[in-house]
Amino acid sequence: MAQYSKSYSLMTVGFSGITSRVVNVADAAELSVSWITVGTSSITIQGANAEGWTEAIPANAWSTVSVLGAQGIYAIQPGMQWLRILQAASTSSNTVTLSKSVR
Repeated sequence: MAQYSKSYSLMTVGFSGITSRVVNVADAAELSVSWITVGTSSITIQGANAEGWTEAIPANAWSTVSVLGAQGIYAIQPGMQWLRILQAASTSSNTVTLSKSVR
């Protein structure tokens, strides 16, 4: 069976929001996040299993998967439909890339 990988830039230095874009990861066999930061910071990885493509996912549908306090590369257990990243401040020095492998 063929396998392919795709990367998503979820945050870059100077990103002026608290919440990244939402990525559909339902087909992922493997997930990882690469996080680089300048200074001290933390990010929160959240997942949801809400249905649909066009409607906003309700705030109460999100669950925290992990809170990261040090930069690095982290594996994430697949199985959720949607994934997003939250940061504490609206202006960041974070660069976050999501990598997804599909079989």
